[in-house]
Amino acid sequence: MLGAFVRVGILIAFLTVLVAVLGPPVGIFIWTRMEARKVPALNVVPLVLADYSVSNSPGTALSYFGYEFDVPWNTTYTQKTLSNGRFVQLKFQSGQSVTFIVPENQDGLLTELVEDRSLQMGNLRLIFGDLMSRSAYEQYGILLNTTPQSIKAFGPRAEAVRGVTLLTIKAIALGPGLESGAFSFELPGKRGFQVGDPRKSRRVDLEVFDSAGGHIEILCGSTNGNIRFSQSELNRILTSLHATATPAQLAVLQK
Repeated sequence: MLGAFVRVGILIAFLTVLVAVLGPPVGIFIWTRMEARKVPALNVVPLVLADYSVSNSPGTALSYFGYEFDVPWNTTYTQKTLSNGRFVQLKFQSGQSVTFIVPENQDGLLTELVEDRSLQMGNLRLIFGDLMSRSAYEQYGILLNTTPQSIKAFGPRAEAVRGVTLLTIKAIALGPGLESGAFSFELPGKRGFQVGDPRKSRRVDLEVFDSAGGHIEILCGSTNGNIRFSQSELNRILTSLHATATPAQLAVLQK
């Protein structure tokens, strides 16, 4: 789920898109190249995660909204529940920060943008077209794989408009760690994307899609700017994450 500040940013960005796509194909071509230089993260596409090592440090088991997962440290922490109980932010004494989110709309980020009335972006339905029928995992993958180079400015106009719109959303909606890299992962019962390389970024976002159709977001950062997660620590969180309730029970818990 997107925070309020991100929603405002997307709305503003969408107005920019409307202006851009009304111009001729050469305008789209120039705009995408300018954005690529201004926002290098737009050129990032996910690589297959190669490191599946798992930290075995003493940890802490956590449970929220019908899911459980471990973090590989056991210091004390404070927690704050936000947004009608669908966000919980944890700040650990050792410096780590973890925000656990179950998006209200489980049908996908693009679907959420269209169906959230507060955003007033229902007209995006025509631009997204068949993307609306894709799974939440596929929608996120399509967004991550959109780059300035993938947009054919001189091809079919509808495809160019879609590409520019996706590129704008990618620039605004994805985490600040994107410029450092992105990865796709496959684990038993779940798959997803890691936005951010922990070797280069202090912020890493985990987008997890389980086999039951659930979508979970886990934002990993630090409270003092000095902490960086290791890949094995992130993998500890990913591998331990599991639902403790049935899909029907999860729906009730997350209301």
